[in-house]
Amino acid sequence: MKKILNLLLLLIFVSCELGDFGESFQQDPNVLTPDQADPNFVLNEIQRETADFFQDLSRTTDEVMRYTVLNESYTDVASPTALNNEYSDLYQMFQDETIITNLAETDNALLFHRGMSNILTSFSMVTMVDYLGDIPYTEAVRTEEQILNPAPDDDEFVYNAMLDRLDRAIVDLENAALPPATDQYYGNVGNFDDQKRAWIRLARSVKLKMLVNMGDTDGINTLLAEGDLITAAEDDFQFQYGTLLVDPVSNHPDFNDGYAPGGFDQFLGNSFLDLLLNHKSIRDPRLRYYVYRQSSSDPTDVLLGCVDAPLFDFCYLGDSYYGRDHGDTRARGADIVFRATFGLYPVGGTFDADNPSDPNFAFDSAHQTGGGILPILLSSFMDFLRAEAALTLGTNDDAATLLESGIRKSMDKVLSFSGSPQADSPFAATEADVEAYVTEVMGNYAAASNDRERLDIILTEYYLASYGNSTESYNGYRRTGFPSVFSAPIFDPNTPFPRLFSYPQDEVINNGQIDQQPITTQVFWDTNPPGFIN
Repeated sequence: MKKILNLLLLLIFVSCELGDFGESFQQDPNVLTPDQADPNFVLNEIQRETADFFQDLSRTTDEVMRYTVLNESYTDVASPTALNNEYSDLYQMFQDETIITNLAETDNALLFHRGMSNILTSFSMVTMVDYLGDIPYTEAVRTEEQILNPAPDDDEFVYNAMLDRLDRAIVDLENAALPPATDQYYGNVGNFDDQKRAWIRLARSVKLKMLVNMGDTDGINTLLAEGDLITAAEDDFQFQYGTLLVDPVSNHPDFNDGYAPGGFDQFLGNSFLDLLLNHKSIRDPRLRYYVYRQSSSDPTDVLLGCVDAPLFDFCYLGDSYYGRDHGDTRARGADIVFRATFGLYPVGGTFDADNPSDPNFAFDSAHQTGGGILPILLSSFMDFLRAEAALTLGTNDDAATLLESGIRKSMDKVLSFSGSPQADSPFAATEADVEAYVTEVMGNYAAASNDRERLDIILTEYYLASYGNSTESYNGYRRTGFPSVFSAPIFDPNTPFPRLFSYPQDEVINNGQIDQQPITTQVFWDTNPPGFIN
């Protein structure tokens, strides 16, 4: 994991943040030690690394979860090279976190720093376990001596270790007297006490998310009784991207893909588009916020190349909503200007007001700035998780109430995104649209004949609300098998769904204690039978 090299690079880089350490030090900068690092700078790095980590994971999983088209096999998308960057980023975060932890041992002014860094690294570690199962922890983090080939720990053991770390982070935050210099997530929530409570809510909400995976009814009920969870939009854990289009580029990565000179080189998934367009009596009110159509013309049958072909589930959905079917591995044709692309939410693209445009246009619109968000753990997500737990684990919550609450929170966030610049558009969603949608979903829920049908409704709405964070739907799909509308890849229907990803190739090569695993391996909390999802 190249820990020593990475640590030296970090310490050299932070030298500009340090005070005067004497003439001998100035003559030999290589003697810089971690205890001389600026904790604010190191914490800033952890915050940035967290956003990069979650964004990269989500973009990797978008194809698996049908938000964008899978134009290769599951084996390819979950290959040994898929998570190389995310894996190395994770352990770089822990190196940085160790610096802060060591500094905080003799400086109570750094309790907030330590609490924040522990929450961010614990959340990231848990998420990597969700993708890889057993991974190094005990021998890889905070060891007295450098272990170049750390052994993987049991995935359930790592989960429980992260629960303990989150508890310790909460204690640090409760005792903290000073905030860090920069808080990229909750720095604007209010006063210092509000900021502390926001991070404590995040820690407790991450614990609840973990306990839902683990199926721990008593643990969830304890958290519910204690309260202090993410429940409102101001509690949402998200990363805000900037709007710079030149170096240093700060835009949402999907904006840069969807509106790049030369055109959108991906396709949105037809399964996802179909859910938005055709599964209710009205179109999903979020549709024009989620998806932007570059063209008002239908692609020709020749260009589509799949009309009346029985192999395809959708081929083309009409009305210029041009995506591709799951597992369509055909070469990409000269259709860049016809493809639907990312919209206003969450990437900071364009609201679809029947205003098609080639993506190779000049970035001169107020909506085309890329100042989107990465929705990591939102209040709507928490409602859907709690609704699922109430239904499947019998927790002390009401599933129907939380289902409706989750839908409404998602609608509010999406329809008011970026200050609602499209509010006066005749194409903007109305309160009546939202009410009709909610009424239909809740009616279907009330009419469902069993809990499996009800669970399918909850997970379908969770899937739609978690657009922009496919990690949430990937976990939910493995936990429950829902949404049920998903079909197998069209050109390779027998390829196994990746219940876990392959270990990163770099780690397998460099660490003799890690052997490669098949993608049919299951994380400890995934207790469903092999092959039950496609």
